[in-house]
Amino acid sequence: MKDKKPILGYDRFLMMALLKEGPLSLEEIDDKTMLFLSLIWYQQIPQKSQPLMEKLFFTFAHLRSELEDRRVARKVGATAYECQKLVEMGWVKLDDGLYSLTPEGLELAEKFVQHMEKKAALVRKDFFKPDAAAKNTTFLDAFLAVLKLGSGLVSGSVGLTADGTDATMDTVSAFMVWLGIKYHRETLSTLLVIFGLFFASLNIGYDSVTHLISAYYGTLTPMGMPYLVIVVEGIAIMAAVFLFYYQRYVGKTNSNLTLISQSVDSKNHIFIGFSVITGAIFTLQGIYFVDSIIALVIAIGIFKDTTDLLQEAILARRGEEEDYSHYKLPLEETWEGNKMMAFQNWILYILWSGQEKTRPEIVSSLKTVFSPDNYIPVLSELNASVKEVHDFDEIFDDLVIPLEKEELLILEEEIYALSDAGSKYLENFISNFDYYDVHTSDTILLAMAEDSSNQQ
Repeated sequence: MKDKKPILGYDRFLMMALLKEGPLSLEEIDDKTMLFLSLIWYQQIPQKSQPLMEKLFFTFAHLRSELEDRRVARKVGATAYECQKLVEMGWVKLDDGLYSLTPEGLELAEKFVQHMEKKAALVRKDFFKPDAAAKNTTFLDAFLAVLKLGSGLVSGSVGLTADGTDATMDTVSAFMVWLGIKYHRETLSTLLVIFGLFFASLNIGYDSVTHLISAYYGTLTPMGMPYLVIVVEGIAIMAAVFLFYYQRYVGKTNSNLTLISQSVDSKNHIFIGFSVITGAIFTLQGIYFVDSIIALVIAIGIFKDTTDLLQEAILARRGEEEDYSHYKLPLEETWEGNKMMAFQNWILYILWSGQEKTRPEIVSSLKTVFSPDNYIPVLSELNASVKEVHDFDEIFDDLVIPLEKEELLILEEEIYALSDAGSKYLENFISNFDYYDVHTSDTILLAMAEDSSNQQ
């Protein structure tokens, strides 16, 4: 049997659940599975109303999932099938409709839990500490500098070479920031980043103006190998999106102005990347000045952002309390929205069996499963489960009214039932996780959604 079907992340999930709360019935295991899936916040599909940065993030998150998870041999079967597989492996036993661990399975499940706890500790240490974020930024900036400079020299693209030079400066700046945070010279590190941003805004503005003048007099050199430029800048944009969210998250949760400053720089690189790509596209059409106009607008925006950062740095230097409120924590609203979505998914799920429920019954179920004491494998180890006590009586209408408007559930004489559209929605939602597994990148993303009550 071991040769026929590999052990999946879901199998580890099942054994961790049985270790902490077994014996469990198949229904109880399904309940815990649905609860876990509903709290995987980054698997949601980008919505039209979302800001551009969030759309980019979720698009890249889905792309990452496609690349890491889409292997037919790793498709997760139904819960009953996966449990039966574990029974045949000799790790789980079934007695009177309840699944529990065998001695061999108990030993293995303990290893799974210890591994996840160790992984969670490493993620917090190696990713979510300010010095770790600065170090990781340095390495990623160095990679981008080599990529852009190399491609710029090969393609003969002046814009890409200039962007690569800027990325080289970012690498040096990031390294100095890393040293500054490590040796507690953060004010100096912050001023260094701000100086770099001022220089970048002036440099981009100057290049934009000179390119526009050259275009006006017909002496502008066209971009070479625009397709290569588009591919390289596409990779750079994905890296910049990651760095923006990563630096802003660590900076905001640790009240670190240096990392917040770097996140502003990363955001600017996203727009610069789009500017270069836009220029490459127009170059293919024989139009060579569009990217210069866009770059000039970006330069003005960078200068404004840098001025705001300098004011914060001056306040910090004077010993006054910094105001980080206008630097929004990335995806904070998304995390809160996903909690509401998780509550709504649970309401639809408990109606899925065909059993009709009253309002008090639904509220009681929500209070039970979303209790801070309810163990959820993986999420509990990462402190990413719901830790706050919610007043479901108070927010009940906020949960069910949108479901009624979407015709996902039906209300008749104070009795709630699932509609056909609701059943289809749940089937599509669960199928989105057919190949899902918890990789290192998932661990990082899940840890980012650590409950707000646990964040600094």
